[in-house]
Amino acid sequence: MLLPALIYLSFLPAIYAQQSIPRVLVYTATAGFRHDSIPTAIEVLGDNADKYGVQFVFSEDKGQFTNDTLSGFDGVMFVSNSDEVLDDSGQSALQTFFQSGGVYAGVHAASACLFNDTNYEQAVGAFFDYHPTIQSATFERLNTTHPSVANVPDQWTFEEEVYHFRSNPRDNGAVVLLTVNETSYVNNGSSTGDYPSMGDPHPIAWYIESPLSALPLAESASKAGRSFYTSLGHLNSTWQDETFIGHVLEGLKWALDGASTKAYGVGIVGNGTASATNASSSSSATGSSSASGSASSSSATASESSGAEKIHLIDAGSIVLGTLVLTLG
Repeated sequence: MLLPALIYLSFLPAIYAQQSIPRVLVYTATAGFRHDSIPTAIEVLGDNADKYGVQFVFSEDKGQFTNDTLSGFDGVMFVSNSDEVLDDSGQSALQTFFQSGGVYAGVHAASACLFNDTNYEQAVGAFFDYHPTIQSATFERLNTTHPSVANVPDQWTFEEEVYHFRSNPRDNGAVVLLTVNETSYVNNGSSTGDYPSMGDPHPIAWYIESPLSALPLAESASKAGRSFYTSLGHLNSTWQDETFIGHVLEGLKWALDGASTKAYGVGIVGNGTASATNASSSSSATGSSSASGSASSSSATASESSGAEKIHLIDAGSIVLGTLVLTLG
């Protein structure tokens, strides 16, 4: 009985460190190419909010990127963005957020935006260069213990865009989690410029424990917020795959669980108000347009964006985290 007890106790610090529901701004704005999988991504994230104990707020309004608004979030999650989706003031507010311990997660074309923002590049790890024609490819797991890939097969074959990057994310502190078998696909794309090597093995997904984007860290911040990025996620079918869903959400939760924000009782940004054990799952707020209105969250409700796409805005976390506390208590 000693080993199970030790394993059980090893989870206690992380669980009891969390005092509130982590609140994440999911940003899906585009200024160039727009993925038709974005509505599916929003729906899937909302549908899984309860399971992963996260409160998502979805928006395409760059007006959300102010110091005041971002201070209420534990993390930002960029999903399939393109080109210049923030103005200078928004980029400055995002930098302040990172320097205050805010967490970053990026999915797919999150690396294909804000190309002139060095701070954002340090958060995401590397910028997108090009991809070959979408085709079947085999992705390989380089790490078996990180939560984002713990349930990913060693050889993971499906139809996807194989991203190539303008630099090596390892230069920004990244630890690569997934690579691609270079013999499993035809590289019929071409680089958009004379960029340095992206490193070997080919980076596909990675994490950064202490991103350079957090420097210099604000005096009152407890620590740098973690970063997680995956280049996968082009197709609707990918977003509907349970392995991929777990890959993305476990990566996000790992980043949040670095405990650098108010949801974990520390730091100067984040959700420090809603109790993880007492938050009501029945509270609600009016939904808003994802494209032009202010962002909002609600419990198990949906609103229509100006593009007439269904968006699920979930105020989540009380069920999952409450169960954990009751079980341990």
